[in-house]
Amino acid sequence: MTGDGRATAARTPTVTVLGTGGGDPDTADTAAGADLLAAADAVLATPDVESTVLFYAEAWRVERLPDLAGAVAAVADLVGLGSRRVVLAVPGDPATSPGCRALLDGLRVAGIRAEARPGVSLVPPRLSPMPW
Repeated sequence: MTGDGRATAARTPTVTVLGTGGGDPDTADTAAGADLLAAADAVLATPDVESTVLFYAEAWRVERLPDLAGAVAAVADLVGLGSRRVVLAVPGDPATSPGCRALLDGLRVAGIRAEARPGVSLVPPRLSPMPW
């Protein structure tokens, strides 16, 4: 350990709540969202955003949640199995959604570091021009 907490922070499980769905492909930072998915040990998605998530992430890392009601328990299970970086994909913007704020609070109460990434969103491929 370096004494500045970096080693401890690297072992602390972190959940990033990532907005998915509509949005303006010109203003959404889809590249940052795709990078978050690439760095994640596991990705959780509800059925309404699963197809968009599967466009950006490998299917073997994506687990379907029936709804967000069981998200805290699902994240806790993944952390218990050794996942340190989990992305939870939700519809809309998690920074402005009261339900997502409650979800973030629930994760924090469970002792899991949780954050929303405002401005970072996964835009469905039909709305985003392909870069090549």
